[in-house]
Amino acid sequence: MPELFQWKPEFTVAVERFDREHKKLFSTLNELNDAMRAGQARFVVGRVLHELLNYTRTHFAAEVAAMRRTGFAGIEEHIAEHEAITAKVEAFVADYEAGNTNLVSIDLLYFLRDWLEKHILQTDQKYSSSLNAAGIR
Repeated sequence: MPELFQWKPEFTVAVERFDREHKKLFSTLNELNDAMRAGQARFVVGRVLHELLNYTRTHFAAEVAAMRRTGFAGIEEHIAEHEAITAKVEAFVADYEAGNTNLVSIDLLYFLRDWLEKHILQTDQKYSSSLNAAGIR
C-alpha cells in the first residue's frame, strides 16, 4: 500500500540536514498511520511520541542555530511556532502517559499532518533562501 504522506519537491527547504530530518517526520507519520490502520497504534504511539519529543528539541535547536548564524529576520516568530509545537508534543506525551492512547493516536496523526502542511510548507520555507544565501545547504 502506498504511503499516505509522501515527500514532494515543494517540501524541500534546500538544506540537506533539515530536509533529511523532515523526511524522517514523514516516515514517522506514515508509521503511525499504518499502525492505526492495523489496529496496533497502542504498540507504537509511545515510541513515536518520545521520538517526536526528541525530534522537536534537536531539530528545532539546529534550525534556530542556523537562523541565528544567518541573521534570519523572522527568527522570533519561528521560535514561537517551535515552542507551540513542542508544547503540543509534550501535551500528547502527558495524555499518553495518563492512559489516553486511542485518542492520542488519532489526534497525533492530525497534528502531524498539520505540522507537515503548515509548518514545513509555510514557516520553514521562509528561512530557505536566507540560509542558502549564507552557504547553508
